Amino acid sequence: MISVPSLSQRIRHSRGTPIAALLVVALALVALLGYEAIDSAASHRRTAEAVLRDYALVSATQLAGFVRNELDNVIDVVLVPVLRSGDLTSPASIGRRMDNGAREAGCECPSLQSPLFLFRVDPSGAVTVVPDNAPSQMRERLAALVTVERPQAVNPRSGLVTSPGGDLLDQPVAVGFLIAEDENGAHQPTFGFVVSTVALEELFLEWYNDQPLLPEAIVGDVPNDSVLHVTIEAPGELVVFASSVPRAGAPGASVPIREGPRFGNLVVHATVRPEAADRLIIGGLPNSRLPLLAALLLLTLGVGAAAFVQLREEQGFQRLREDFVSSVSHELRTPLAQIRMFSELQEAGKLPSQEDRERATSIIAREAQRLSHLIDNILQFSSLGRTSGQTMRRDRLDLSDAISEGLDSVTHLLKASDMRLDVTLEPNVWVHANGQALTRIVVNLLDNAIKYGAHGQTLKVDVSRTDGFARLSVEDEGPGIPVADRDRIWKAYRRLDRDVRTQVQGSGIGLSVVSELASLHGGRVWVEEGDGGGARFVLELPLVERSVGADERVVAEGVAS
Repeated sequence: MISVPSLSQRIRHSRGTPIAALLVVALALVALLGYEAIDSAASHRRTAEAVLRDYALVSATQLAGFVRNELDNVIDVVLVPVLRSGDLTSPASIGRRMDNGAREAGCECPSLQSPLFLFRVDPSGAVTVVPDNAPSQMRERLAALVTVERPQAVNPRSGLVTSPGGDLLDQPVAVGFLIAEDENGAHQPTFGFVVSTVALEELFLEWYNDQPLLPEAIVGDVPNDSVLHVTIEAPGELVVFASSVPRAGAPGASVPIREGPRFGNLVVHATVRPEAADRLIIGGLPNSRLPLLAALLLLTLGVGAAAFVQLREEQGFQRLREDFVSSVSHELRTPLAQIRMFSELQEAGKLPSQEDRERATSIIAREAQRLSHLIDNILQFSSLGRTSGQTMRRDRLDLSDAISEGLDSVTHLLKASDMRLDVTLEPNVWVHANGQALTRIVVNLLDNAIKYGAHGQTLKVDVSRTDGFARLSVEDEGPGIPVADRDRIWKAYRRLDRDVRTQVQGSGIGLSVVSELASLHGGRVWVEEGDGGGARFVLELPLVERSVGADERVVAEGVAS
């Protein structure tokens, strides 16, 4: 046969298991959907970045082709007349030709108008430099550039070489040259010039701004700089030109200006600005959904945790309710059994002596009183839980008079336990309260002291005034309340493990009713250690110094009548 506790435990377990399983399944689904969403977003982003890299490649190819053609034109315009004359002219003359060439290329480039040096390298290796104050190591380096390191198999034999600072001069420079040939193809003198790389930067900036790098149908008439980051770099990480600083990790592409070293291995790097992605891709670059998914997962975990906590609390309340029902049933059964037994004995005439009949009558009255107290407590507790004390009639009362009424209600219980009362009542301790509620507080405190105190003990009841409050204390000679449990005992259905193990009868709601009623009257209640080691329960209510109308109804604080 299945016992009631084991059956209720199975019911709780059967209710909790499906909820827990559903929460686990929900978490698994959220995790799966999150993974699929992240994977889909990553795939979408990879595709979008590939498209942006293609646009960057188109831009870099366009700029590289334009720069290649224009550099050819500049070198030809500047050096071909020198080649025809067969001799070097002054830097000023070459500067004018460079300026003319730059203007024909669409650039007003002041750095080209003043070349640093002009030079000629004869087939024999002799180097002539104008002006002739160039150091000897520079002459040797120029000869090496155009004889050993110069581009091979180019037509016309011209080129551009960059040199970082410390190689030719103490600043980055560009060296342009043109190699003369006779009608038989034999090499003649090589002519060239040395300019600061700032001249190249001026040329590249002009060409970059002048030449649309992406189709107008895609980007409209916006300038290149609104869509692209572009740099042109030489070997040795020498940045010759930069439209702006590229963003790290942005999709990009690199294209050499010309395959081979003819133009100093210059390379164009282009990346698409992330803010311009909306122009090039429908929807732009997808944003990362990881924060949103992480928030959703955390929210789901939070909901799951809250559900588990609620489930555990509900199971705890269910267990408390079962214990309450069991305790109340036992408390009801005991006095009812006594009342029934002695009533049947009297009815059957099995109590022949007057003393036996009086004793039976006393027991019936005592147990009926105990039964009445229990039922009143249950009704009061149910009423407080249902209405939260929305309205409660309050009158100006002498606390001592209300205490006396409560003491009369437990007379039979005191006699049955051979207990005595030591009562100290200060008169004219006026409070604004409900008389029935005060009586219920006193009865519950006395009943608690009788139930858990020692047999034959003396209960001390004291009514006094202190610091603007009316104070009632009830002290027993029982085992007392441990400090750790002094807050817990005021909660409904809560009983000390000590009392449960000793099978002391109790419903677990008496002190909860006391705490609720004290709060509704604007007071407070607590427990402390008594003088004799037992427990002292103390109630404080606000004192009333003036008369209040007897028919006045006071609404509980915060609740409209």
